[in-house]
Amino acid sequence: MDKIMDKYVFRNIEDAPHYPVANCENGAGTIDNITLFGDEAKMPVLGPRNPESNENFHYVHKTTLPVGGSVGEHPHTGNEQFYLILEGQGEVTLCGRVFPVKPYSLALIRDGGSHGIRNTGDVPLVYLCVETGLTGVHSTSSEA
Repeated sequence: MDKIMDKYVFRNIEDAPHYPVANCENGAGTIDNITLFGDEAKMPVLGPRNPESNENFHYVHKTTLPVGGSVGEHPHTGNEQFYLILEGQGEVTLCGRVFPVKPYSLALIRDGGSHGIRNTGDVPLVYLCVETGLTGVHSTSSEA
């Protein structure tokens, strides 16, 4: 890869790995995943994987959760992840607490927390799942 290509990644959705995942994190049903950026080694990609380096910005998945489907609540260690809901409705569990979600709801889980998501609606629930590594200590003060 040339030096300029090391500075960016561009990918159209139709060029991204697309694959089903059954019972993700002991959830119900089969989700449909498209990995727009990065790679998650445990995912059952059927074909070429994305080649870019993803040491800190791990991946971006577009996930479709079928009616009644879920991703089971699971812990995160050494990374942070958020769900951005695009279509449908459901509920997200964050560290054991349940919150309703609809388009443009955002659910962030920090290092050491747990989360899961369930489709409670009558159409597929579509969301972006974005995971990053940790780069430092989080500041909650107003100093920035």
